[in-house]
Amino acid sequence: MKRTLTTIAVLLALIFTAQAQSLQKFFEKYADDERFQYVAISKGMMNMASVFGGMAKDEKKMMQKMDGLKILSLEATSESQIMKVVLLEMDQIVNKGDFESAVEARDKGQRVNIYYRVTGSVNADMLIITREKSQFNCIWIRGKMTREELLNSFSKSGMDLRIGTI
Repeated sequence: MKRTLTTIAVLLALIFTAQAQSLQKFFEKYADDERFQYVAISKGMMNMASVFGGMAKDEKKMMQKMDGLKILSLEATSESQIMKVVLLEMDQIVNKGDFESAVEARDKGQRVNIYYRVTGSVNADMLIITREKSQFNCIWIRGKMTREELLNSFSKSGMDLRIGTI
């Protein structure tokens, strides 16, 4: 029985690691591509921002729980091959990565989707994806938060993710 539980635990850990790696690989694949703009903010820089940013105590606490933030942007027509490939890859990552949809908004050719997942008890990922006719943006926020902390942090900022609306 112990062996079976250990095997299951190892398999689950491998699955969660593979999901994070596919998102990591996506960012690594395009980070040095000249067609993309890429920004990565480390945990240290986020902690420094929480110290000097003039934030409320609860906001500082949430910033300190974040491990990093990455932004990837592409400007290309919706008919271009690169845009089609990037959108297909992102859709596959979201679908295979067990992300839950938190927000979906559409307005005059613009689309915003916010997805989140919490693996284990406190490994949280949030993806904010914006699509326009000629632009794609993906923001990936990683942190050590429970599902409740993640959802509460955004409901305090004016977005109630528990009901899936802005």
